[in-house]
This record gives sequence, C-alpha cells and structure tokens, in this order.
Amino acid sequence: MKSFKTFILFILLAPLIVMGQNIEVIKFHELEKKYMNDSDTLYLVNYWATWCKPCVEELPDFIKLNTLLKDQKFKMILVSLDFPSQIDSRVKPFIRENGIQAEVVVLDDDANVWINKVNKDWDGDIPVTQIIQKQNKEFYNSTLTYSDLIDITEIKLK
Repeated sequence: MKSFKTFILFILLAPLIVMGQNIEVIKFHELEKKYMNDSDTLYLVNYWATWCKPCVEELPDFIKLNTLLKDQKFKMILVSLDFPSQIDSRVKPFIRENGIQAEVVVLDDDANVWINKVNKDWDGDIPVTQIIQKQNKEFYNSTLTYSDLIDITEIKLK
C-alpha cells in the first residue's frame, strides 16, 4: 500500500518536476556565447521581467512561437531582468504557471555596460527582442504579437 501511495504521489508531482527549470544567473558575455556562433540556428533573445506588464502580455505569443518552431533550427532565450534574489519567489513560479519551455536566464550584470552592446539606440526599456542568425542581428524595441513573430522568423527559417 505504501508503494502505491508513493507511485500516486510521483504521478501527481511529475509535471512539476518536469517543468522545474534550472535558471542560470549569468553575465552578458556568457549570454553572448549562447548565440554568437556560425550555426544556421535562428536565435530569438527576448529581454523581459515578471514585473513588466507589456513583457508579460507578449510572452504567450513567444511561447506559442517556441512550440511551433521546436523542430526547426530555432532557439529562444528569455533573458529575465528580475533580480537574482527573485528567482525562487517570482521567476520560477512565473515560468511554471505559464508553461514556459524556452531557456530562461537571469542577467546579473551592469546594464550600463551591456545595453549598448545589444543595440546602440536602446534606452533600456523592455520588452526588447533580438533576432540573431550567424552575424546578422535585428533589434525590436517594442512589444511583438504572434503575427509579428511569424513574419520576423518565417523568411529566416526557409
């Protein structure tokens, strides 16, 4: 009977275990290493935070795109600008509640150093999205809809 209860408990908790992502706290140069290569992979890098209403509103469209392109040469990296101390209290619950499967990292670096590396015209407002493939970078300093995301990625994945 005890092993049956353990089995039932495992079945009930398995979805939570699967969705419990390890979230790295990284510096900007470590983030760059994730997408600066010569592969044909198309990288979508989105800068967001759990406290940013427009960020939160656009994320379902990013999740939908990530699911659609999961079998393509495509990788989404969601760069949280939440404080590292908020990973367990805010970021992980948000990821779990929204079923986010994309890679999530928390950027812990001096914004004065890295914002201009993302784009020289970026004022630091979020959400911001980069599309990167090999040495080509595109910068979107606005919220994006699912339709926008399809248009942006469609041509590059052909």
